[in-house]
Amino acid sequence: MPQRKIKIALVGDTLAYGGAERIHSSLSIHLEQEGYEVHNLLNLNVITYPYGGVLYNLGVHKSTGFSLRNKWKRYRLFRNYIKTQGFDYVIDFRTRSKPLTEVLLQCFVFDATYIPTIHSSELSWYFTSNLFLGKHLYRKSKQIICVSQAIAEKVKATYRYKQVQTIYNPIPIDSIREQANQPHSFQGKRYIVACGRMDSDLKQFDRLIELYSRSKLPKEEIHLVILGEGRYKQQLVDQIAQHQLAAWVHLPGFCENPFPIFKGALYFVHSSRLEGFPTVLLEALACEIPIISFDCPTGPSEIIQDQYNGFLIEDQDFEALKTAMDVLALDTEMRNRIKQNTLKTAYAFDMDVIKKEWLNLLQ
Repeated sequence: MPQRKIKIALVGDTLAYGGAERIHSSLSIHLEQEGYEVHNLLNLNVITYPYGGVLYNLGVHKSTGFSLRNKWKRYRLFRNYIKTQGFDYVIDFRTRSKPLTEVLLQCFVFDATYIPTIHSSELSWYFTSNLFLGKHLYRKSKQIICVSQAIAEKVKATYRYKQVQTIYNPIPIDSIREQANQPHSFQGKRYIVACGRMDSDLKQFDRLIELYSRSKLPKEEIHLVILGEGRYKQQLVDQIAQHQLAAWVHLPGFCENPFPIFKGALYFVHSSRLEGFPTVLLEALACEIPIISFDCPTGPSEIIQDQYNGFLIEDQDFEALKTAMDVLALDTEMRNRIKQNTLKTAYAFDMDVIKKEWLNLLQ
């Protein structure tokens, strides 16, 4: 008799745009390649990333506007799918901030096969806004997976869970390097690059544009390219026009393959005020470019070694960030020296390394 495949449910809000979603995407593909039966359960019908295995898309059942009846319908569909499929493990990539929703799921859907993942130091996004509930929500879960050591320590200190483990976000380095060799629209220009969602002010792209306007870079004809989409994008467009920087600051939107643009940049600049474990920094290192980043909570300090593979700037010191931007853009010798250390750092986070930790967990 052939051995039954282990069945894994990967639960997410979407398969698009974000770091957690990209990890969901990559893990689905690699678990399927390892012989697992993978099911992707999505809350919203938003898919831009590839995936491995079966797709169960609750987003196609979502009504326009708020409807309690529709929410209840989708809850029942989700519960029935989990219960009838008999999954060996359920790995949850969603944000989980709504107390009532999470109580229903924990009481009537999930069991000891459940593995929540935590992707930000803003723990209320994953343990709900209720501290008491957060301390009891995941008592029966098999393991709580955090994407950085700093987040894991914060979870232990805040909620007193013991079954907490760090598994870093993986990246497929060989695939990234292959994709990075494609042509791109900024060839022939000298530029620096940033990347992230524009759905909130977490990435602080408005502050980055303001810094760029006061830096030496425009006078040196070094452009700023910011990749991403979101509801704040138009505000950034207006800001660029106000500073008369349309010729120098570019917002090309979401790029399915950003890696050629990364590879062609002088460096990657990261101005976030909050992170979990920013996979985009690993992707930049895999493209062999240095990084300048705030030492924000959490993640950058577990990736960047100051003046080895980039510059780690005191958190929210914008003047220091501007100085580093000027120095690394104009000091070619320093930039080339730091560049030599980027790829070797990235290999510690390669999918072939990190997936072994997932496979050990799922035995």
